[in-house]
Amino acid sequence: MSRIARYLPSPGGAASALLGFIILLAVWWGTAAMFQTRPVILPSPPAVWRSLLEMAVSGSLGADITTSLVELFWGFLIGTVLGLMTGAAVARSRALAAFLDPIVDGFRFVLPFSMVPLLVVWFGVSITGKIFVVAYACYFVVAVNTAAAISGIDPLILKAARMIGCSGSHLLFRVVLPAALPGILTGLQVAVAYAWVSVIAAEYIGAQAGLGYMITNAQAGLETDKVIAGMVVIGVVGLVLSQAVALLRRATTPYQSSTGW
Repeated sequence: MSRIARYLPSPGGAASALLGFIILLAVWWGTAAMFQTRPVILPSPPAVWRSLLEMAVSGSLGADITTSLVELFWGFLIGTVLGLMTGAAVARSRALAAFLDPIVDGFRFVLPFSMVPLLVVWFGVSITGKIFVVAYACYFVVAVNTAAAISGIDPLILKAARMIGCSGSHLLFRVVLPAALPGILTGLQVAVAYAWVSVIAAEYIGAQAGLGYMITNAQAGLETDKVIAGMVVIGVVGLVLSQAVALLRRATTPYQSSTGW
């Protein structure tokens, strides 16, 4: 247990985050009470909490979370695997890097959200389009960070490893990956955030289930309490996903100093 605790957020960081949440909640509650805003404009925290409970009890909230997470999982898996392969290949070959760099740089500026209307035409509102959007969002982040992490390894380290007989898979798994792992995992942490935002945005436009779809339906019915409840759930799930990758990074690279969460 103590070994696991070493990789968890520090008590000071957790306390600061909790304090920030309490202040935000107090401001929200105070604003709703002071200005007596209509619930459709700014519902109070108790109203949002009741909506959360109702959706949780009915099972609709769990179903929407599951749908979004399934889309996230497959898209993140596909985008990450392809990104790792591309990044590693680019780092090993200057010719391939010269060929792919302009293509990757160009597509990096094409936001995943801009592709959603086209994907709706291609795939309808099926899960395939959302998986494509997530994979696209992850791919470039992972590829660029992986290439940078491997290319940034000190050549003297590789030379020293080869001098003592390291080569092939032994060099890859004993030298290259440990040296590049911090940069790769940092890329994964950024990618999971991009992926989560992308899947929710894709569900706004074309979906039959998911958290983004739930918020769109609530907005159409002027159910602002459900809209904010959905926003809260999206934020909490996103935070959990990001911290899970951060925990993995701290656990696998304890030799890297880290601050905060």
